[in-house]
Amino acid sequence: MSGVVKKTKRLALSWDQDFKPNLGDLEFHLKKNTEKNRISNLDLFMLCLGIGFEAKQKRPTPPRKTDAVRLADIKEKTIAIWQAIAVSDTGNPEVLLDEDLVFDIIEQYAAAGLMILSVEMENRPDFAGWLSGKLYKQSEQVAKTK
Repeated sequence: MSGVVKKTKRLALSWDQDFKPNLGDLEFHLKKNTEKNRISNLDLFMLCLGIGFEAKQKRPTPPRKTDAVRLADIKEKTIAIWQAIAVSDTGNPEVLLDEDLVFDIIEQYAAAGLMILSVEMENRPDFAGWLSGKLYKQSEQVAKTK
């Protein structure tokens, strides 16, 4: 892989506007079922990203807004996770040469995750139990890989 990285001019990532109204309900469920008093946009975004990626589902890239995660606040290890997801998605490490393409892929998975979570919140009487089980299962799989 060689070349110059095409840097983004974005200041932040965007939420899927179709499901953005459900973020308040999602945050409510998370606060109610965790010990956290505050759920950050990054927490919500990473949860949605993980759910979408695990489901292997993407939605169209949301229109450009700065309503999700401010890129200036993102740590390098989080960017590295996003880059790994982009490489996994495309099967091509050359994707790392275009930050906008990496961010598009991340937004697409997060949009699908928000859609999945929105549907589950609406249709599952025990949404919290379903989400806890899903996250527990994922944490067990990660632990097995260590």
